[in-house]
Parts: sequence; C-alpha cells; structure tokens
Amino acid sequence: MLGRIPMRDVRSLDDVLAFVESSDGEKVLICDVDNTLAPQGVPLGEFEVLVNEAIDRLEANARVARVIALTNGPQRHVARMVSRGNKPWTTRRRLGLRGSRVPVVVVGDQVLTDGVLAWRLRGTFLHLVIDDEAEERRQAIMRRIGNVVIGGLFRRSQGPPG
Repeated sequence: MLGRIPMRDVRSLDDVLAFVESSDGEKVLICDVDNTLAPQGVPLGEFEVLVNEAIDRLEANARVARVIALTNGPQRHVARMVSRGNKPWTTRRRLGLRGSRVPVVVVGDQVLTDGVLAWRLRGTFLHLVIDDEAEERRQAIMRRIGNVVIGGLFRRSQGPPG
C-alpha cells in the first residue's frame, strides 16, 4: 500500500488559487474539465470560452508551473486540453511529467477518476464540491461510490497547506 495522500475540499477556482498561493513552491495543476473548468453540458461555444479563460487564469499565477486540462471526453475544439485522458489510469509519461520533481495537484469533482489519479501520481487532491441537485444519474452514482474510498486513499486537510 502506498499510503494516503492529502485531500482538501474546494468550492471554486478561487479556492484552488488560494491553495496554490498559500503553499510552498511551484505546482503542476492537473484540472478535470467537465464540472471543474466548465459546467457539464454547456453549449460548445461557451465551453471553449470557459475552459480557455480558466486555463489562462490559472497559468497567470507565478506559482503554477504548468496547467494540464484533462478530460475523459472528446476534444471539443480546445487545443490546450488533453482529451480521452484515460483518468485515473493515465501516466506521468503521457502527461509530459516523467522525471519531473515539481509537485502535482489534481483538481476535480470525482474521487474515482480525479482523486484516484492524484493518488496514483502521489500528488494532492483538491476535491471540487459542487451542487449536485441537477447532477446526472451516472455522475451521482460515481460520487456515492467515490465517497466510500476516501478514507483509504486520502488524508483530509482543512488547515494551511504543508
């Protein structure tokens, strides 16, 4: 067993940037796209704008070494996004992180994909807590199953980052 990794609940990209600012050194941010950088199901034109604006905002922070926008879905005309990302099984090599010593932070809404990816990469998981009232059935099921594995893979942290 590799042990548990840090996990922190966040509610917005503002919280993600506050985490980055309050922690030491640069970070590589691996961000889920759907429900993290853009709401699920938004029209394609709006999706492209939202994802590019979010990436620009994150990259503008001096403590962010690199942003990787990662989705298991199709490309959807965003050149800066890794599509069909095979989360949580994608590798450091595929993401261009092989040999990198810069700490990884994975930001996403699903424990079973984003969280397990963070665990596999030995990073920190920023769990985006979203309003799940209008959530699709498949997403809701994944969220409930993900809640079962949290205690085995993650150490919840609410205080200042270490």
